[in-house]
Amino acid sequence: MTRRDALKLAALALASACVGSKPDAIAYDTDACAFCRMTISDPRFAASIMLVKGRTLKFDSIDCLIAYYDQANAAHQIASVWVDDFRRPGTLIDARSARYVDLGGGRAPMGGRRGIAAVSSDADAASLGVNRTRSWAELL
Repeated sequence: MTRRDALKLAALALASACVGSKPDAIAYDTDACAFCRMTISDPRFAASIMLVKGRTLKFDSIDCLIAYYDQANAAHQIASVWVDDFRRPGTLIDARSARYVDLGGGRAPMGGRRGIAAVSSDADAASLGVNRTRSWAELL
């Protein structure tokens, strides 16, 4: 590693340390989805990505989040990913610890093709009548 590369890495680490631990709050019925531009109105399906430089991107559904995630992750731009808890609308949970359920097509905003919702535990999924959950890695 060259001295220049080491300095870039140190600057990136410093910038990451300055970023807050949670994304900016979603202003429902005001903020627009960073992927499809639809107004974010349903707090059961919304999601956010915090970029390494501190900017928060907001999404109206987990489908839109995933569509955007692939390119941003490949470019190493993502600091953290957050999803709204379907059982506790408006409550963000870390996407890596969430459990994902398929509610069926047409249930998510814009008639999301998969109808994916996030919950904080398998017990919450069972209370929705769903027996099978997936992890973030399985969802991707």
